[in-house]
Amino acid sequence: MPELHVALITPFTSPVGPPDLAAIPPHLRWLEGQGVNGIVPCGTTGEGPSLSLDERKAVIDTCLMHKGGLSVIPGTGCANLPETIDATRYALEHGAEAAMVLPPFFFKNLSDAGLLAYYRAVCDALPAGGQIVLYHIPPVSQIPITTGVIDGLMESHPEAIYGLKDSGGDGQYTALLVKRYPSMKIFTGGAPLFTRALADGAAGGIFAIANLFPQELRAIRDGGEDAIAAQSRALAITNIFKDYGAVSALKALLPHVASLPASACRAPLVNLSDSATEELLAKLAEPA
Repeated sequence: MPELHVALITPFTSPVGPPDLAAIPPHLRWLEGQGVNGIVPCGTTGEGPSLSLDERKAVIDTCLMHKGGLSVIPGTGCANLPETIDATRYALEHGAEAAMVLPPFFFKNLSDAGLLAYYRAVCDALPAGGQIVLYHIPPVSQIPITTGVIDGLMESHPEAIYGLKDSGGDGQYTALLVKRYPSMKIFTGGAPLFTRALADGAAGGIFAIANLFPQELRAIRDGGEDAIAAQSRALAITNIFKDYGAVSALKALLPHVASLPASACRAPLVNLSDSATEELLAKLAEPA
C-alpha cells in the first residue's frame, strides 16, 4: 500500500514567539483519524530552517511522544554539518523512523563531490541502524540532489539510505529515481503529481496540503472511483495556495477546516489577514 505522510506545520505563539508545543498533539490526533500514515515535522512546511536546534529537538520530542500510530520522519537538515549531524542523531536516537536531510543551502552551485562528502559525513555519524531520507527540493534549496550524489551514497552507505523525497516538481525525475533505485523509497512532494508518481512506482507522498486536506490525498493513495476527482481537487488546492503561501494559508485555515486553533507563522513568513483568509475560503469553496 502506498504511504501518505504529512509535511507537518509547526505552530507558533506569535511571529517572534516560541513553538506552541501544546498545539501539536491535537493536530496529530486529527490527522491520525484521517487515515494518514505518518508525519514529517521540521521540514519546509514546518519552517525547520527558522527553528533553533533546541526548538527543533523540542518539536521532535513532542511529535514522538504523541505520535500514536503515526510514523515520524523529522527534517534535520541545517545549513552546517555539525548541527545537521546533531539533529539527525537526536531524532534517530529518540525513536524516529528516519531523518529527512536537506542539502546545506547557503553555498550554491555545489559540486557533486562536495555534496557527497557532506552526506557521507552525516551517514558516518548515524547511530546503529539509523537511516536518512534525502530531500531534493531545488526550487527552495537551489541545491539539487543528482544521481551522481545518490550513486555515490549507494556505493558507500547503501544501508543508511531510507529513501528520497522529490519536491523538484518534475514527474520524469521522480520516475527515473524509482526505476534507478529500487531499494529506496521514493516519495513525491508534489500533490499534483501524486497519481502519476504512484503509477510510476513511487512509495508514496509527503505533502503540505495533507495538514488539512488529507481526504483528497487518501483517496488518491487508495485508488478507486474517487481518485480522479480527488487528484483534480488536490491540484486546485495547490494552485490556490500559490497566491497566499502554503504555510500561511494552512495556518490561517486550521480553525475553519479542522476546528484547531489558528497558528502564527514565524518571521520572515507572515500571517494572512482576516480579509485574505475569507478570500481564500471563498476560493476553496468554488467547484473544482
